[in-house]
Amino acid sequence: MQRCALVFVLMFVCSGLILPGVQAQEETMESEGATLDVLTFSDDCLEQSDCVPARPQHFVEYFAADWCEPCTVLDQDLEELIDDETFVMRHHPSPQDLTYNSISNQRFNVLYRLLFLPTLIHNGEGLLTGTSQAQELSEVLSNSTSSFSGLSDVELSNESVTWNTSVEGTLTVWRIGTVPHETENYSHPNMVIGALHFNASDHQANITELMTMNGTGVVVMLERDGVRNLTVRSTSPALGLDLIENEDDGILSSFNEQPRGHLAIVITIFLVALMLPAFKMWNDTLGRETMHESSDEES
Repeated sequence: MQRCALVFVLMFVCSGLILPGVQAQEETMESEGATLDVLTFSDDCLEQSDCVPARPQHFVEYFAADWCEPCTVLDQDLEELIDDETFVMRHHPSPQDLTYNSISNQRFNVLYRLLFLPTLIHNGEGLLTGTSQAQELSEVLSNSTSSFSGLSDVELSNESVTWNTSVEGTLTVWRIGTVPHETENYSHPNMVIGALHFNASDHQANITELMTMNGTGVVVMLERDGVRNLTVRSTSPALGLDLIENEDDGILSSFNEQPRGHLAIVITIFLVALMLPAFKMWNDTLGRETMHESSDEES
């Protein structure tokens, strides 16, 4: 009976190991998303009639929070880790922050399926988590090249934006500003304070809602819709980080937003727990057989 139970549990575990593989195959069949192009405008530039946007060589999205102690460390180090060809757009995805932004939260939880702060996303595909991996950002920048393209004739005037593109996807206009830290004596530059999404084929959009915000610039981003498969750009362990939690109940908000990845973790823990009785049964059976063999030898 015990041997049957052991076989049953092992079969159940094997089925659990096969299932994620099937799900992974299904996920690879989905289209892969990407950040195709990024253009930046400062408000000073927008005041000029001949304003020309800048296309950075490297685009870094920095997810952090004012309550996150490791983030405070990275806030101070970040400027020394980037060069003049890099633009850093900051996000506050945590509802616990006064400067929380819901679109940043969706990007953190749903698009990138992240869990920890601080996190850096390089060009929409490279991942650095925690202050330890973030220290390698300058190396990541020097070892990679950008191929941003897809947008042309982008103009912002009279609180509207026009553009040309042959790419199907989503165009997002981000309003950024300088935001003071809640508890420390410094401010966050280029922090997301608002955003609007448009179909890339629209070629024009009204952004009055954004331009009435007290900001310092605008980021226009073209993206191909689909699943983001991030690549870890560091060989170091992820240290110096915090979990992002839901403000109301302390439950990890990411579990609510991204069931696929974290459901697998929960299932794995559950299956390991299921295996414990089987291992105990096997150990007890092995012990009895050993004792039986010892008794036979003595007799």
